Amino acid sequence: MSIPQLETKRLRLRGFVAADIDAIASIYADPEVARFITMDGVPQSRLNAWKSMTNMMGHWALRGFGMWAVELKATQELIGFMGPHFPETWPGQEIGWAVARAHWGRGYATEGVRASLDYAFQTLRWPKVIHIINPANTRSISVAEKIGSTKQDVWTMGERELLIYGQSNPSA
Repeated sequence: MSIPQLETKRLRLRGFVAADIDAIASIYADPEVARFITMDGVPQSRLNAWKSMTNMMGHWALRGFGMWAVELKATQELIGFMGPHFPETWPGQEIGWAVARAHWGRGYATEGVRASLDYAFQTLRWPKVIHIINPANTRSISVAEKIGSTKQDVWTMGERELLIYGQSNPSA
């Protein structure tokens, strides 16, 4: 399957390649990032990071869309992942994101998420998107609000209570 590539002013959103594992493993191993993006909120092993990366790739084959690897255009450094996904049992079609801590606070998440949102609304023609966010993740709440999403609901996954932010497609 051919995975489309998106470009913004500073970012390239592309399919994953095997060489991305070092950067992905580093993201999943960082306690400050892992507390917001892993099921149990704890850092993950390299093997679990590999499983997550291959899961994101497999999503493209099963659903026809998925998360992209996010790299800086200027340096080709992989700094995170983001995009549309809809895992089994999820409460809705989501645009999710994670950025390596060294790149927080530079607007990369907002920039890439806006491009992902446009893709979901214009190409996939989703009528609505959600973002599932840990209530302590004030940075992601800020990103969601900057792109026009508002708090919609609360969702319990396992023992964790998570916020659901979202918005409707203005063209629907």
